[in-house]
Amino acid sequence: MVTDNYQLEMEGTKLIFKTSSFKAERTSVLHSGVYTKEFSSMLFASAAGLAAYMLTGGRPPLIRYALLIIIFAAAFLGAGKYIFKEKELQVVFDKKDKTVFMLQSGLIIKKREKIPFSSIRSVDMGSRQFVPENIDGINFVQKISAQHGSVVPGLGEVDEFITLSLRLTDGSERIIYAARTSLAEVDSRPDVPAREIRNFLENTV
Repeated sequence: MVTDNYQLEMEGTKLIFKTSSFKAERTSVLHSGVYTKEFSSMLFASAAGLAAYMLTGGRPPLIRYALLIIIFAAAFLGAGKYIFKEKELQVVFDKKDKTVFMLQSGLIIKKREKIPFSSIRSVDMGSRQFVPENIDGINFVQKISAQHGSVVPGLGEVDEFITLSLRLTDGSERIIYAARTSLAEVDSRPDVPAREIRNFLENTV
């Protein structure tokens, strides 16, 4: 099963769940509508190119400009691929080993965790809501955006999420899926693979 927000597939005795939507967090004033991955990569590449240009002050202008262009292009592509890429969570339910293996991608270090099936009390659906607090900051960003003839969609709105969590026997939880939604509109609620995961765990021998 493949959707816009996650992948769920069977491989032998394993149920593999992958998603980049696993954080239920408040939207920053530095909204994704302003600081996109491409824009952030461009800022990083510009800084790298400028640094290279300043450090090669004793070389001919043609060489300096060529280095600036090469470093800018390499930094832009590298930043987009490695620094500002979307983080992904992979959750592997292994019926053979009766364990859940969670792997979260990172720039350098990947977070890993192994949980035995016996430590999972339930697979729960829930919701979280975040009401904006920094109204003055939000109004300032909107004002600047309006002066430039653009608006930042969604900035200042209440952040609502539907979550899917593994509830453990020690009382803690591991959120494995968090999809932004409008809880007031039933048709807008995203597909959540709770039933498939529950059935897999219940049918474990």
